[in-house]
Amino acid sequence: MTAAPKIKTVALGATEEGIAEAEAALGFRFAEDLREAWKQYNCIELRGGWRVFPIFDPANPRKTCTSISFENLKGAWGQEVMAEGLVTIADNGTGNQLVLKVDAGQAGDQVFHWHHETHRLSPWKPGLASIRAAAEKARKQVLEIQARFANPRPSQARVGHNYDT
Repeated sequence: MTAAPKIKTVALGATEEGIAEAEAALGFRFAEDLREAWKQYNCIELRGGWRVFPIFDPANPRKTCTSISFENLKGAWGQEVMAEGLVTIADNGTGNQLVLKVDAGQAGDQVFHWHHETHRLSPWKPGLASIRAAAEKARKQVLEIQARFANPRPSQARVGHNYDT
């Protein structure tokens, strides 16, 4: 009997070092709820088509290349948003952004919806708590799937069919 193949797992969350590197590149510290969300799960998808920008992970560059640092320093809307004293943390593919206000080296903890056509802000009511909850839920789901494949149930006996006759 052969052993089950070893499943390669990728880290689900960002490291403290990775978050600190992003903060250093951007020049401010993120709110604790957002930092904790990234530590739980680094590629957060939210209802409404919002995608929270991940922390760059050199071990998983394909998934994290559109990182929070890249999007704010070189992205289409990030530079515009940062010029307004904001940091974009998520987009929905339409140009609209979820942003935080930045003041005295600290990103705020209230999330705003930045409208790309008018540059107006409106409070995004789900807030950072919903981002953290989505990260925790995604992490839990992935861990359950990993556990299921790491310990598969014994295969059931299959009835053979001979189609060569």
